[in-house]
Amino acid sequence: MILASIFQDGAVLQRDMDIPVWGKCAGRVPVSATLDGETVFTQSSADGDFILYLPPHDAGGPFELTVTDIRNNDSVTISDVLIGEVWLASGQSNMEYQLGGDWRVHIPEKDDNPVCRQQEKQFYEMIMDADKFRFFSVERCASGAEERSCCGTWKKMLPEYSKEVSAVAAWFGLGLQYELGVPVGVVVSAWGGTVAEAWMSYQALAAEPETAEMAKMLRSSHWKSKFWTVERNENTIDYSLLPGVKKNPENRGVTLGYANVDFDDSSWLDMNVPGSWLEQHIAGNGVVWARKTVDIPESWANCPLVLQGGAVDKHDLSYFNGVEIGGLGKDFEVEHYNTHRHYPIAPELVKAGRAVVAIRAFSFAHDGSINGNWWLVNEQSGERIDLTGVWKAFAEADFGRVIHRKPSAEAYGPNNPNTPSILFNGMLRPLIPYAIRGAIWYQGESNAATVETSRAYRDILQAMIDDWRRQWGQPALPFIMVQLAGHCIRESFYAESNWAELRESQRLLAANDPDTYMASAIDIGEEKDIHPQNKLDVGKRLAMSALHHVYGRDNIVPSGPEPVKTEFSGNRVEITFKYAENLKLISDERAFYLAGEDGGFHPADLLEVKEDKLILISNDIDDVVEVRYAWSNFPSAVLYNGANFPASSFRIKAGDK
Repeated sequence: MILASIFQDGAVLQRDMDIPVWGKCAGRVPVSATLDGETVFTQSSADGDFILYLPPHDAGGPFELTVTDIRNNDSVTISDVLIGEVWLASGQSNMEYQLGGDWRVHIPEKDDNPVCRQQEKQFYEMIMDADKFRFFSVERCASGAEERSCCGTWKKMLPEYSKEVSAVAAWFGLGLQYELGVPVGVVVSAWGGTVAEAWMSYQALAAEPETAEMAKMLRSSHWKSKFWTVERNENTIDYSLLPGVKKNPENRGVTLGYANVDFDDSSWLDMNVPGSWLEQHIAGNGVVWARKTVDIPESWANCPLVLQGGAVDKHDLSYFNGVEIGGLGKDFEVEHYNTHRHYPIAPELVKAGRAVVAIRAFSFAHDGSINGNWWLVNEQSGERIDLTGVWKAFAEADFGRVIHRKPSAEAYGPNNPNTPSILFNGMLRPLIPYAIRGAIWYQGESNAATVETSRAYRDILQAMIDDWRRQWGQPALPFIMVQLAGHCIRESFYAESNWAELRESQRLLAANDPDTYMASAIDIGEEKDIHPQNKLDVGKRLAMSALHHVYGRDNIVPSGPEPVKTEFSGNRVEITFKYAENLKLISDERAFYLAGEDGGFHPADLLEVKEDKLILISNDIDDVVEVRYAWSNFPSAVLYNGANFPASSFRIKAGDK
C-alpha cells in the first residue's frame, strides 16, 4: 500500500469539502480509508490505482488517516493530520522567494538589517500557532515525464523550517490564520524564470489558439532524440537557429573613436548603470556603447588599476582611455550574462585628470544590460572610484527587440523548465486532485517580453486557470494573482510599455472572470531588482482579497480602487471606482495621460476627487477618447483608497464596456 506523495505525517487537509485520497496497492482489491471515525470504500484498478473521497469535515485535529487494502490486510497510517484551509501557491521566482532568503542583485557593502531579514523576524514575532500553520514545498522537477509523485515534506512553520517556505505564501497564510482561526496549509509549487505555458497541460495548450502551435511543436520535438537523450539547459540552445538572432557585427565604434578620451559624447543618451538599455529605450538587442568619464587623482598616476564590475548581458569589450583591457563572450554564448568582470589596467595608461571607461556591450536576444556595481580600484591603495550612475550611451547596431521567452522547439526537452507543459507534468500533476480551497499566483515577468506577448497573456493565463479548474474538478476554483510590481527605470508614461500591457491583461482577466481576483504590487517594486524585498504587503494583499471574495468578509477591503464606469465628454473624463472609500491622490506626480483621436498622449491638467469619482481634464485635447493610468514599466502609483491599497494601472477607451 503506497499513498500519493503529498499524504504524509503532518499533512493539512481541506475542511468542508470532499477529501480525495489516492495511491497504489494490489490490483482489484477493496480499499478503505478512515478519518476521525468516518470510513469510505472503493476498489483498486487492475494496475492497483485507487482513489477514495472522504466526506466533508470541520476544521480540527490532529487526526490519524488510515488507508487499508482490505483483502490483504495491508494498511498505511499517517498521523498528526490537521483539517483546515489549504491553498496552492505557484508561479515564478517572486513566489519561490523564500522567507529566509536574500536574493537581491545589488547588495550594499554594509547592510546589516535588510528588509527581507526584518520581515523574517517580524513573521516569527507575529505567528499565532506554528503547529497549525504548515507548508509543503514541491521540489523542482522538469523531467519531461508525466510524474505521479513529487518530492517534498510537510513542515510546521517553525523558524528552523519556515526559512524555506515562499515568503509570499507565508504572509498570505498568516493573514488567513489570524482571521479564520483554523489550521492553514500552503502547498508551494514554483520555479523562477518560467512562463505560464510550462504550467499548462498538453490538452490545454492544444485547445487554446494562442498555444496550439506550441503544442504541435512539443509533440514533434519527441521525434528528435537529442532533445530527450542528452541533458539540456538554456546554455545548450543553438541560438543561431532562432529567427531574428544576429551575430555580433564588426566593431565600427572603436574605429570611430567611441572609446577615446577626447571623443565628444554630448549628443549620446543618458543611461543608468546598472540598468537595461532596452528598458531605458536606448536600443533593442544589438550593440550599445556606454561611456563614463571620471577624474583620476594625482596620487593614482601610474598605479595599476582594475575595472571591477557586475556583469554585461551578454558580451562585452571594455576599454580604458581608448585601450582595450578585457572582454567576455563570443558567437552566441549566453553563460557570461551573470559573470562579474575583472579587467586589469596597465599603470602606463593611468594619468591624472580626465579618464574614460567605455564598454561595447552586445546582446543578441532577450534583455541587454550592464548590471551590478562598477568601480575603478587602485590595486596599491585599495581606494575605489564608484562608476554607478549616469553614463552616456549610443547604439552602434540596433536589431530591435529579439525575444524567445515563448519556448522554441529548439529548446524543448528535459531540464528546460520553459518547455510547454513540463512543470504541469512534473510539479502539479502529482498534486491533483488534492483538495484545495484556491490558488495564489505570482508570475508574468517571463511572459512580458514584448507588447505582443503581454497582450497574449490574458488568453494564455485564462486557459491555464480553466485547465487547473478542470483538472481539480472545481469549476469555480478561486484564483488570486499578483499584478506585476514596478521594475526598471521610473517613468510617468511609456505608451509601448510591455509590463503595463501585461498588467492590463491581468486586470481585464480578473474583471471578466467571476472567480479570478487580483492583488496589485505596482507600488512596491524596485528599480534595479526584479525581486522586490517587500513580500509582506504582497502576502497581506492576497490574504485580504481571499478573505473578502472567498470567505465572505465584507468588512475587509479586497483591493485598491477598481474602475467600473467611465464617461468621456469633450476634454473631460469622469471615472467611477468601486472599493473607493476615502479615494485619494497621494502625490501630484503625473500618472494620468489622455489621448484624442490622433493618438497623442498628454498628461491630465486637472485631477479632482469627488467621493468615488475621479475627474480628469485636458487643456490640450478637445475630445478625449482614451485614458491611461500608471502606464509604464515602473510608474508612479498615486491613486489609493482608505485601506492604502493602490489602484491597478488601466487603459480605458471611449466605447469600452
